[in-house]
Amino acid sequence: MTLSPQMPTAVLSRSDIAASAKALFAPERGWRAQLQAWRPAICPFERLLPWVPQNATALDIGCGAGLLLGILARSGRVSHAVGLDGDAAALARATRMSMRVPTATLAFVHASDTRMWPTSLFDVVLLIDVLHHITPEAQDAFVRAALARVRPGGRFIYKDMAAKPLWYAWANRAHDLVLAHQWIHYVAPARVMEQAIGNGFTLLHQEHVRRKWYAHDLLVFERPERS
Repeated sequence: MTLSPQMPTAVLSRSDIAASAKALFAPERGWRAQLQAWRPAICPFERLLPWVPQNATALDIGCGAGLLLGILARSGRVSHAVGLDGDAAALARATRMSMRVPTATLAFVHASDTRMWPTSLFDVVLLIDVLHHITPEAQDAFVRAALARVRPGGRFIYKDMAAKPLWYAWANRAHDLVLAHQWIHYVAPARVMEQAIGNGFTLLHQEHVRRKWYAHDLLVFERPERS
């Protein structure tokens, strides 16, 4: 389902994004680096990239190896960005990757708790495939902390794995058990909308996307300008 009257103009095609991912991590070795090159095959990056304004500042919460920020930087969507993650090895890969994108300033910071996040505000805050890894009792506060980093007039872009259809959800649960060794906790899109709208944000776009045996929920919100 799409609520927006019109999707923004596409930034990159799926094949362009796949090529960009391969180029960003080509010098890396090991299966985790290879996963970065494969991820565009299952993650609908082309659906969320158009919502990032040109030359934006961005905060990517749970950035992993920095793939999304690298793609955004290569396409000119971000000029300065900060990626946060609790995995030191992933952040090391992200930092090496950033050296291959001289057109943007990308910084990657170890942050295992919301209290370690930067207090500055960003044009775009990204929360992509992260919330299902957070314990249910902490999910609402986690979303509120992300919303608090969006500047007035900025956007909050949320994507996570969908709990429906059921067999898609179980395919992703098996994926995370194998790769992340975690029993994940799905979040209903309505719950994220409640948090965002309750904090004054406007819903710009809602979409359900299926890719291979994975299902995704995409939400885009905008914070109003100060009056």
